[in-house]
Amino acid sequence: MGFYLPQTSNISGEELTLKAFQAVDISVKYRDTSGLNSSSKIVTGDKLRLDLSSGYDEQILTGSARFKVGVDTFLDRTGLLYRNVNPSNNSGIASGVIQYGTGKVEIDSWTPNADNTITLESLTTTTDLPPVNKISFRTPIIPIRPQSLTVVLASLEFGQLTLTPDENGVIETSRAHGKISYDTGFVSIYFYTKTKITEANRAAIEANDWYDPLLEYQEGVDTYLNVPVWVDASSIRYNAVAYTYIPLDSEILGLSATRLPLDGRVPIFRVGDIGIVSCSKSFDLQDEVAGKIYELPDQRISWAELEDADGIKIPFDMYSIDYDYGKLTLGGDFALNNLSAPLTLRYRYQDMLLIRDVQINGQLTFTKPLTHNYDYEDTVVGSALVIDDMQSRYTGKFVQETWNSIWNDQPSEGAISANYNDALYPVEVTNKGTIQERWALVFISDTNFRIVGETTGQLAGTGSTNADCAPINPVTNSPYFIVKKEGWGAGWTSGNVLRFNTIAAMFPVWVIRTVKQSEPTVLSDEFQIMLRGDIDRIV
Repeated sequence: MGFYLPQTSNISGEELTLKAFQAVDISVKYRDTSGLNSSSKIVTGDKLRLDLSSGYDEQILTGSARFKVGVDTFLDRTGLLYRNVNPSNNSGIASGVIQYGTGKVEIDSWTPNADNTITLESLTTTTDLPPVNKISFRTPIIPIRPQSLTVVLASLEFGQLTLTPDENGVIETSRAHGKISYDTGFVSIYFYTKTKITEANRAAIEANDWYDPLLEYQEGVDTYLNVPVWVDASSIRYNAVAYTYIPLDSEILGLSATRLPLDGRVPIFRVGDIGIVSCSKSFDLQDEVAGKIYELPDQRISWAELEDADGIKIPFDMYSIDYDYGKLTLGGDFALNNLSAPLTLRYRYQDMLLIRDVQINGQLTFTKPLTHNYDYEDTVVGSALVIDDMQSRYTGKFVQETWNSIWNDQPSEGAISANYNDALYPVEVTNKGTIQERWALVFISDTNFRIVGETTGQLAGTGSTNADCAPINPVTNSPYFIVKKEGWGAGWTSGNVLRFNTIAAMFPVWVIRTVKQSEPTVLSDEFQIMLRGDIDRIV
């Protein structure tokens, strides 16, 4: 008689998720005698998964869960689980996440080779705390330092969310989308997941209570819907760093701060103002050949200056610039001499436009398009102060008997018969040489006089009624003014004074600079004010 062993016709596998506090029957097959075909396999679990609210459909309150797995005690904090929290310093080991909406817990850190019996010690659920998918709030103090805000909250399905805006105040993640205004401190965040609707998931999406066909939208040929991400409003926490500005005493500041903003920030762009878009670049010369023409990468240059490797500026008479076509030409007798190669041309091109709109985020809109290509790294946008026409002139001419070193704009001593005829021979001034100054011509004899300025002091040398008086401005090598010899009348004696003021071809500008409170990072600091001008061009 033959004996046949049973033959295996099929082997099927099934994966089951076993939850705590649920009766489960486990069947085990084993062999009591080892055979040649026996084997063993060690399976290591990556996470422990359990359900704290098994059998209940209620939301768990934040911070109410406390349970033990073996010898470890777990607490929840805003969607995260911490084990073995030290009561003296409130510190613990981050060990997993908890979903407040479903009660599911995932533990990724526990004590190995120990009893993993689960014991629930504390849990509070509620049905009166509806979840939200949008939050809005305002910080109590403003302005907020950029990128200093951090919002921490617990979602019902995805655990803890930690959100930080970028430098523009935008919050953009796969589940959170919002913005903060650093100036006003207002925060608004929407919670949703952009989901593509397919035949496979449409039925599940439409089964939700929040579903509405109007929420669907098209992008190309695909249909999308923003699936809400529900969060626990009671779990929301945030921290931020805000600036506090302390106004200085007017006596210390040197001016009244009544009309200045508290934060020291004054708007420099307004609708209808003139804006200057400027890009500064450099061009290195490969050689230094006299008379050679070098073409720049850009045209319609507004400013250019040539300097050597040590930063020494080369005189303008040693080269010429074609600003329209962007060309540099070295002089025919150009030589390096004491200069250091290589030479570098610093140049700038600009657009001056009328501002049409100013946004709170700093975006500007002009009335016409830009005419150059601007690089992000080398471009700045500034505002322009329109000055209109400027021309040097002289004012306030008068004479007095003696000089008392008092700079008044009217006579302060006795009247004299001598005078200067500026009606026929006006004091000549030029835009190049004239400065903002009060002048006194103090006679030291019947014909000779000293030249004294309120800020410049007494100039070297003396003037005479027998020759034109033209003191030279050493900065421009042009006269401060010219007093014609024909204008002097008779009767001048020692001590008499001719007073007048010269007005420079400049515009009075009051520059106020505010530096935020901090420790100094550099030993020196500086800024530049550029004067742009138009001249009458002979066509």
